[in-house]
Amino acid sequence: MKIRLLSTFIAFMVAFGGLNLTVLNAGSHASKDHEHTPLEDEMEAISKAFRTLRRQAKDPAKNAASAELAGKMHKAAVASLDFEPAWTAEQPAGEQADFVKGYKKEMEKFVGMLADLEKAFKADDNAKAEMIIGKLRDQQKSSHKEYKKPDDD
Repeated sequence: MKIRLLSTFIAFMVAFGGLNLTVLNAGSHASKDHEHTPLEDEMEAISKAFRTLRRQAKDPAKNAASAELAGKMHKAAVASLDFEPAWTAEQPAGEQADFVKGYKKEMEKFVGMLADLEKAFKADDNAKAEMIIGKLRDQQKSSHKEYKKPDDD
């Protein structure tokens, strides 16, 4: 009887404790006064479109929608060329210009791949689109290691 009462009490505490921790966690994240930079906004637009695009890329029936998403990503990537990574200011003063130049070079490569991706979907070449998506993913990972400030978490 005591074991069942204890296990019920523990389950109750975990259930409501988890809920309370979730509420507290959401409140702590909401209280951060982090303003998104224009570059972060463009990158978020790219990321959202890319997640959707990866899920539907194999379906030829969705090629028109996929081409549209690739176009949105392309537009946001071109806009990203006008900005510098927030992490630039934390680079040594003598290396900041090279840091920005490297970022822009990687973004130009990304923009070119997105143009190719849009063309592949418009040409109904899903195999080529899948290959480009893989290259985009690899390029995103390597570029983020180099140019995206590590999360504080």
